[in-house]
Amino acid sequence: MVMTTSGVNGAARSPRRNFPAHQILTLFGDYWWGVPEAIPTGALLAGLGDLGVNEPAARAAISRLVDQDLLEMSKEGRRTSHALSERGQRVVRDEARWLTRFGCSDVEWDGLWSVIAFTIPEAQRSQRHVARTRLRWLGYAPLYDGVWISPFDTREQAEQVLGEAGVPDVTSSRSALRMSDPAGPARAWNMEEVRQSYLEFIARANDLARELEPLPAFAARTGLMLAWQTFRQNDPDHPSEILPVDWPRRAARLAFARAYNTLGGPAEQRMHMHVAKISRELAEYVTVQRLSIECPPSTGIEDGGSTSRNN
Repeated sequence: MVMTTSGVNGAARSPRRNFPAHQILTLFGDYWWGVPEAIPTGALLAGLGDLGVNEPAARAAISRLVDQDLLEMSKEGRRTSHALSERGQRVVRDEARWLTRFGCSDVEWDGLWSVIAFTIPEAQRSQRHVARTRLRWLGYAPLYDGVWISPFDTREQAEQVLGEAGVPDVTSSRSALRMSDPAGPARAWNMEEVRQSYLEFIARANDLARELEPLPAFAARTGLMLAWQTFRQNDPDHPSEILPVDWPRRAARLAFARAYNTLGGPAEQRMHMHVAKISRELAEYVTVQRLSIECPPSTGIEDGGSTSRNN
């Protein structure tokens, strides 16, 4: 799901910027997590078809994920199958950890800011894009051009990803920041825009928290998951000290969990059907992940502890 070391095409921490790849890894995380067998490629293609991805685009995305060592291909007779590689499993596991904790509780903050300063010539646009994307995925935002900040002490990770992006000279520090702007350093994030995104997401999730037929439930659930994951960059779990009052993150998580869980049953039926058309035996491995509304510290989707299976 989400990268912990390097991203798709080496350009981002999150492979979800490549949309079919986003969907493929989401399907593995939501319905084929912890399964010892590879999933038939035909079932994966059918699921992607439900999400509006045509077969050529789906096959190309699968091939790219194999090339990037996120998926492994196997063949038995005429049947091709795919499974998450070790690296792919780390990606999904990292995403599961984030899903488990995001929006659950406020984080402790020491009042200091991580400051990352670097210079990339304007002409090197591709490198600038890579650097900015990776920093955003770590929760940084630009205070000024070439100066990025985060309330969390992730300087080591920031230096690492910038080094991977080919940025030769990076300066980092951890300190208090005082500004004449009343908004302070938090002005680096457009809080009002993020708030509005949360409110729109809550309305969408509440509308989907109802029983749907398997096909629309399957498509809606994946779309909702991908939309929820955008908040990983837009709101990097900021501490309450820098947030406006009545911040809707917690309400959004509750709405997401309810809709995600409600859609799980019929969505699982749809994926089960796709796999069963190829192998009834393998179809029994299809499971649906559920997200705990109560945010337990070490259960739920993170470790696959809350799943169901069609039998």
